[in-house]
Amino acid sequence: MRRIGSTPAQRGCGANNSCPDVLELEDGDFLVIGKRRLLTAPEAERMNEVGASIGEDECVVMVPRDCILAAAKQLASQGVAGAER
Repeated sequence: MRRIGSTPAQRGCGANNSCPDVLELEDGDFLVIGKRRLLTAPEAERMNEVGASIGEDECVVMVPRDCILAAAKQLASQGVAGAER
């Protein structure tokens, strides 16, 4: 397992293990740590408009933009560990 992007501390988050993070598993899949979020009716409608849905075994997780951008930057420069699959 490896962290993708900057550490929570580097992004200014250091409070009691409640900071968003992105981790890559050995098989190339990702774990995303964020806040559970209940969708508002307008958000759910917008999801439907773009063809997105949430399965019974799925949940919505809100991850701050800076966390995702840091992860994307690292993936663009270093790639995905499981890409050789």
